Amino acid sequence: MRNSHWYLIATTLLAPLVGCQGRLLQPPGPMSYQQSTATIHDPFPQDDLGPSDLASRPPSYQQPVPQPVRNRFGRDTMPWLGVQGP
Repeated sequence: MRNSHWYLIATTLLAPLVGCQGRLLQPPGPMSYQQSTATIHDPFPQDDLGPSDLASRPPSYQQPVPQPVRNRFGRDTMPWLGVQGP
């Protein structure tokens, strides 16, 4: 019973710290870095994987990356992993 009180107190004190990025961490970086990261980790559905929904994409990302280029992302961005392509 006594341990559950400590867990409750610890959870109450630590929970507000989990969801926010503090000022101690690095900023997201320059615009070119953010754009390249957004291109690699595209959160919008691809036309060849599902239905085409161009209304959900921002205007600057209306043309998704073609399939051959997507296949090379791992090999070009992380060559130390030894990813071999066809």
